[in-house]
Amino acid sequence: MPMNQEHGRVWKKITDVYQQWDQDRSNLMAIDDLSQRLPDIDPGLIIQTLAEAEAEGKAAASDEGGTFRPVPNY
Repeated sequence: MPMNQEHGRVWKKITDVYQQWDQDRSNLMAIDDLSQRLPDIDPGLIIQTLAEAEAEGKAAASDEGGTFRPVPNY
């Protein structure tokens, strides 16, 4: 099931921030760092959006949790 409109909007902001942080999309970014860079978005919504993105194959998370990166070509 595709992301709802709110998660899609947040995902766009997440990928924009990540792209500025790591242009070659090769490093894992801390979710805490992401929350600091997007203070206008509720951290719970960020976590929900990342979980949805991971379920759809748009994001990869570390095994330990707490870090992520968008999957290339998404």
